[in-house]
Amino acid sequence: MKYVALYRKYRPSNFDEVIGQDHIINTLRNQILQDKVSHAYLFTGTRGTGKTSTAKIFARAVNCPHAKEHNGNPCGKCAVCNTVGAANLDIIEMDAASNNGVDYARDIREKVAYPPVNGKYKVYIIDEVHMLSVGAFNALLKTLEEPPAHALFILCTTEVHKIPATILSRCMRFDFRLVPTPVLAQHVCKIYDAEGKEYTMEAVQAIAQAGEGSVRDCVSIADRCYSATGKLTYDDVMSILGVSSQSNIASLCKAVLTNATADILTETNKLVSEGKDVARLNKDLSLYIRDLLTVKLVQDANKILMLPQDVYQGLKELADTVTVKKLLYAIDQLVSLETNLRYALSPLMLFEATALKVASSSGEVDYEGLNTRLTRLEQLPQNISAESKGLYVVDKTDPKSIWRGVKMSIDAKNEPLLSGVWRDVKVEFDSQGNYVIKCGEGSYWLIENKYKRIIQAEVAVLCDNKVVIQLEEQVSDSDVEKQLNGLGKNVTFDDKK
Repeated sequence: MKYVALYRKYRPSNFDEVIGQDHIINTLRNQILQDKVSHAYLFTGTRGTGKTSTAKIFARAVNCPHAKEHNGNPCGKCAVCNTVGAANLDIIEMDAASNNGVDYARDIREKVAYPPVNGKYKVYIIDEVHMLSVGAFNALLKTLEEPPAHALFILCTTEVHKIPATILSRCMRFDFRLVPTPVLAQHVCKIYDAEGKEYTMEAVQAIAQAGEGSVRDCVSIADRCYSATGKLTYDDVMSILGVSSQSNIASLCKAVLTNATADILTETNKLVSEGKDVARLNKDLSLYIRDLLTVKLVQDANKILMLPQDVYQGLKELADTVTVKKLLYAIDQLVSLETNLRYALSPLMLFEATALKVASSSGEVDYEGLNTRLTRLEQLPQNISAESKGLYVVDKTDPKSIWRGVKMSIDAKNEPLLSGVWRDVKVEFDSQGNYVIKCGEGSYWLIENKYKRIIQAEVAVLCDNKVVIQLEEQVSDSDVEKQLNGLGKNVTFDDKK
């Protein structure tokens, strides 16, 4: 007999078998029981959470004459329920990923007028609906605006943000959630029990965690692990998933958290030499540190982690030697590294550098950022108050930030005539890298005659760019043509004049 994958064999056939989506199932069930079925539904959520399966169940249930007798479920015995696939002319399943053109949507609009053959509704299930073209969406919109009484649309998507608002507003939306790990673990146990597979609870918990909230991914992993000889153990699952052995990851993590630089390079080289992908290694280390944080903060943490006792004990001993701030800092650095590894020319070098950076930090202070701030403070004029200095750290790449720093410094010099200048001045970097101060006529002449040298000196404290002061005159209607011909006045002064 041909082998059937577990995720297909144990695909839910009624509402009672759908797991982790009670908030949706209860609503759909009640709509069937109360004869309040809408004309269009939108099922959205992460892959493998049950969108298409629920759509198929709902499509059969609305047409099953005995659904109310079975608490809203399709009975599974009548002609409507037993007619599957292309033979069921009342349930049309379409994949928008491969049929996304406007002609396909127009074909739906033409054929939807024909009444159902056996059931009450003619149901269209459109999977990955976000893949439809703009023209196809527009063609579909007309049908959703004025649907026949017998038509029912179920749109399924993982990327709801790509669907036009005009379509969204005409659908009853249901958001499928990621399924909790304990629920996934219970589901795997049920499948293994039915298949007669022996297992440990630690192994099942590891499978459920690897599923990351997706039922289909979880069951697919369980299918891979099913082939393990004898009783399925935690180590079997880790080996099949390609996760680094706990002992190797524990050694690397201990080296990072205790600043053992030689051991960091040694353990990393050992794992990579064995064929471990650097991105996977980074993820494994991140997850191990996450487990350490759980052990550190949660009493009886193994009720959550469900790890073998020796593995949990090793985590507990290491967690007692490190601070929460160090763990948080390590997670922050490793998670940021995950994105950078995709584009790195030398992923191994980048990983090693990050590991060494984490090792050398206590997690208490960002010393690099602190040194930058102190350097800026040391450049401030000595006559500024301590309170002002605390607010005076500027960004040298932002001309407005520099100008605010100049204003604070001159305010301390008690120059009231300059108070009106700040509202009239625009600052920017030009294409040559000059720091340009553009003024209206009144401010320009005030700066030119009295404050030019002062302002140039204050800017020089905050950045190394050449200072250029420009006059920008207000353009009257009569001057527009002259301005367009390049005749407008633009007087430029710089600090070398």
